[in-house]
Amino acid sequence: MTVDFARRRGRVLGVDLGLQRTGLALSDELGLTTRGLDNLVPRSRAEDVAFLVALCREHGVVDVAVGLPLMPRSGDDSPMARRARGFAAALDDALKAAGLDVFVHLVDERGTSKEAAQRLVASDTKKRRRKELIDSEAARLLTEDVLARRR
Repeated sequence: MTVDFARRRGRVLGVDLGLQRTGLALSDELGLTTRGLDNLVPRSRAEDVAFLVALCREHGVVDVAVGLPLMPRSGDDSPMARRARGFAAALDDALKAAGLDVFVHLVDERGTSKEAAQRLVASDTKKRRRKELIDSEAARLLTEDVLARRR
């Protein structure tokens, strides 16, 4: 499915899946700014998907950017990439079942953790706090990727 990003307006939710923490970020309605949300501690796929569907409904999200962790050099799927694809498909199905018009994007996340860490260092975030914020900062990068495609 091809999406005409220029015609889509509304909030974008970024999702950086992880085994320990899932980073979340949300744009404003105009797509000008993004902010990290509290990390989601993964439970079951069904519970996590239900939480994100509720979040999309509550904030009027129109696009969800799910990070796709491809292998750094080859671009092949990693085990986590296969998990991300399955999660994105389950989220897409649940959003449709809930009657929400939300498009789920898989966004290549190679390099986002490194860039997120660099951003946190540049913002003088204390080392102890960086661990808590790295996932939501990576999710912000995913969100910004979708917003950039709209321009």
